[in-house]
Amino acid sequence: MRDPRVFTIPTGIPFLPILAEALLSGELTGGWPDGATLADATIYLPTRRAGRALAAPLAARSGARAPLLPRIVPL
Repeated sequence: MRDPRVFTIPTGIPFLPILAEALLSGELTGGWPDGATLADATIYLPTRRAGRALAAPLAARSGARAPLLPRIVPL
């Protein structure tokens, strides 16, 4: 059985840029499995607005001209 993956962000820190950075750096995922990319991920966020807002920092920090973003699902 795998360990649960819980990532917390302290209050007062910008949530979405920190989440994007943690995802892209591998801190959140513990490193990507072999052959996996950002497009293979699914991210659950509390609202559709948060999901749309996450796309901008992910695209900006990825360094690619046209990055394939993860599936972002509102709860």
